Amino acid sequence: MQIKAKLVQIREKLDDNYQIERIIDETISLIKKIKMNLVNLLKNYATPDLIASAASFLGESQHATSKGIDTTIPAILGGLLNTSSNTSQMGQVWDLINHKENNINLLSDLSGLFSGDTSLTGPDSLGASFIKILFGSNNDSLLSGISKISGLNHSGSAMKILSLIAPLILSFLKKKVKTEGYGASGLSAWIGSQKNEILSSIPTELSSVMNFGSHSKMNPSKATAEVETEGSNWWPWLIGIFGLLGLMWFLMKSCNTQKLVDNKAKMEAQDSVSKKAAEVTSDSLKNIEAQAINNMYEGVDSIVRLKWMTLGNMIKLNLPDGNMISIPERGVEGKLVTWIMDSTKHVDKTTWFDFDRILFETGSANINAASKEQINNIASVLKAFPKVNIKIGGYTDNAGKAMANKKLSQARAEAMMKELIALNIDTKRLAAEGYGVEFPVGDNATPEGREM
Repeated sequence: MQIKAKLVQIREKLDDNYQIERIIDETISLIKKIKMNLVNLLKNYATPDLIASAASFLGESQHATSKGIDTTIPAILGGLLNTSSNTSQMGQVWDLINHKENNINLLSDLSGLFSGDTSLTGPDSLGASFIKILFGSNNDSLLSGISKISGLNHSGSAMKILSLIAPLILSFLKKKVKTEGYGASGLSAWIGSQKNEILSSIPTELSSVMNFGSHSKMNPSKATAEVETEGSNWWPWLIGIFGLLGLMWFLMKSCNTQKLVDNKAKMEAQDSVSKKAAEVTSDSLKNIEAQAINNMYEGVDSIVRLKWMTLGNMIKLNLPDGNMISIPERGVEGKLVTWIMDSTKHVDKTTWFDFDRILFETGSANINAASKEQINNIASVLKAFPKVNIKIGGYTDNAGKAMANKKLSQARAEAMMKELIALNIDTKRLAAEGYGVEFPVGDNATPEGREM
């Protein structure tokens, strides 16, 4: 939606006869933002001031320090990918990310890394624990590789760079978790989606040392997911638009250099180019919108489609029984799996998971066909965790009579249960209860609240 909005702005500027050069600059800026991956996002924190401070702290040249940071960031992320095959280790990483001493505010003032504060960079710090989980106690090969590639002069500099970058990455991951509302599986899915960029950023010498050489060695954990490439559908259009704008820019420059053409002819040529650009951009926007609609769920109206799109890109989630399901990155399935796999969580009467893609026909217990995917996913989760039983609760808003609403909510809960039974989930593992208008999660005085 952000891309579409920006393209609309570009189209409007074309209609207003803005200079093509400016539009090209904005398109380049947009493409750069879209291309920003995890490695680049973290490298952006290595500002010239930070590199200068780090070089002084290490007693190394700024060039070697910069190279060391650029090498260390993808190396740590590569270690995180390797560690994802071990559920226990990933659990430890998750605990470090959410630790109360892991401070997001560090990202806005990284000078604390050079203050000598041992809670940040000392041997008992969260960063030190992070490095130990990823690479073990014997990380001499890693340190030697970083030192050699970067041209560091002092033997301890590579370890110091690790101790500086580890808390930065932990803070960044915590910020990502808080901002996106990720659970452990959602975070793993996002990191997994960056695999190609991470591996391609690791120097060849370090890849061989740290066993990062091939994707086949990066076995995802049972709860790790990989983002599908549906988001990449935007790129052909953006590249096409960029190419078109570049051509128009060239044409305009050519026109401007022809001194024999009078001003009126120049204006007519520019107007013609602007009109054609507006027409093509408009067609491109329509094509982009059509492509997006094709990727939405069928069988639901536009409002529901937009609502479901806010759940994020579709990802593949590997379950403990070896099966894989397709889910939105912020969907209830991932939250449920994360909760089940967290040994610190216990069943109680207040922990509920809201189905976010279940639809019923108005005033009926008939389930919309678009709901089938989530129902199938829940059945797959139950099969993967055979000791888990669930209770399905049905609810309504306060429109109509309370008794009728409660009856309807009971029928809907039972309809969901029947669907799961039809998918070979044992009846003994399921329960259903309708609550009608009880326990509202929204304000019944507003349409939005009633929908919730």
